[in-house]
Amino acid sequence: MVIFWTKPAIKDLRKIFNYFKLKASINLAHKITNSILAKTSILETHSIGVKEQLLAQLKQEHRYIIEGNYKIIYFIKDSTVYITHVFDTRQNPDKLK
Repeated sequence: MVIFWTKPAIKDLRKIFNYFKLKASINLAHKITNSILAKTSILETHSIGVKEQLLAQLKQEHRYIIEGNYKIIYFIKDSTVYITHVFDTRQNPDKLK
């Protein structure tokens, strides 16, 4: 399968990077974002993940995988995995809706 990052997901990843770049270090920012990117590569060959109940009302069946404190939210259409968001699980879950 092909991995496709949507604009909102890219924006989420940039926010995570910028936050850690300012609050900790550029090295930590790279480490965290690279670990998120690496985790998504598993979706190229394995259809894993848990259904995201907070997005059950949407047309596509959204699923997620976890990397550290982040939910990587995606859906599959044809042979493409669309990464839609990277959500910090320390936030209020209602923000995901």
